[in-house]
Amino acid sequence: MNQNIFKYEMDMVNVLSSSHLSQYFYGKRGNRNISQIPEVSIGSTIPDLVCIALPKTHRQDCMNYHPELDTLIISDLVENGYSTAYEISNRLFVREAIVKKSLDRLYKKATLVQIKPDCFKLRNKTCLLDYHIISIEVKLTNWRQALRQAISYLNFSHMAYIALPSTLTEKEIIKEQCKKSAIGLIAVNSNSVRIVFKPKPHVPPSSKWIWLLSKTVGIM
Repeated sequence: MNQNIFKYEMDMVNVLSSSHLSQYFYGKRGNRNISQIPEVSIGSTIPDLVCIALPKTHRQDCMNYHPELDTLIISDLVENGYSTAYEISNRLFVREAIVKKSLDRLYKKATLVQIKPDCFKLRNKTCLLDYHIISIEVKLTNWRQALRQAISYLNFSHMAYIALPSTLTEKEIIKEQCKKSAIGLIAVNSNSVRIVFKPKPHVPPSSKWIWLLSKTVGIM
């Protein structure tokens, strides 16, 4: 079989998008509604395909799309629990007055609850942590570049994959490097896909995952 069965990377993305998206996830997450977003920009980074497993409580008509500062504050509250504007401003190195405006916006949107004067916490932290993000980088031949890009996606994704033409994934060096880097490997045929290696999920270390959720599917 000809190794280059695809002419364009977008043809591979189309095969990935039309496959059973549940197979990219673990367990019950694969049974949820899954939102897929091609070529979404996260700063200067643009994965070819992002798949988000939505919590059962996700309702599109109740979701909010927050500015970047607000998502930074949400991320801070996920990590630190209930906090005052002063505490958040010190951690984020943002003026307290600006933080207070952001907290007020989030409170009015019902994203936060006030537990005492000038002290807030997330209304539903459990639901927020129940989203699951997978990012996929597609390449026709350059698997090393794909791997470098996919590794960067772990800053805002719970799992990341590279997707290559199926005959290319037969190379042992590619399998070994994916496993070493904790990056998944997908073999793409003309009309189907196969998971060669599925990585273990992790918690993204960057607040960008919350910003990504807010930009694409919305969060409470």
